[in-house]
Amino acid sequence: MGLASGCGSGERNFDAEGFLEEINAQGGELELGPVLTTRDDGLDVHVIKFAGDLTDSQLHSPDSGSGTMIVMGDTEAAEQEFARCDSASALTCFRAANVVLRFEEMGAADRARIFGAVEAIASKGD
Repeated sequence: MGLASGCGSGERNFDAEGFLEEINAQGGELELGPVLTTRDDGLDVHVIKFAGDLTDSQLHSPDSGSGTMIVMGDTEAAEQEFARCDSASALTCFRAANVVLRFEEMGAADRARIFGAVEAIASKGD
């Protein structure tokens, strides 16, 4: 289930740390975890976790876990990866510029917060 996609034509390319800085500046509250795997094309798939106080039900849903983040080489590749992710009914997917986030279990509060942060990044790219 894809909830947010894209930015404007002036999109920038992020690295993993730069994206996490940007999404957290927009209220995303995510933390970069270790590399889960490296794809055949050489791109790392990172674990991402919800940061902050997980006991605060206003910020985090109890059924939320972690997800993955892949930093694609450019926005076109990210659009293709997002479409692939979005076709999987069990995933919630987001894309901002060249980054795709995937979550298997995600509560409504977390989904709304990440959606808002991705939209804020998108509006900065326009």
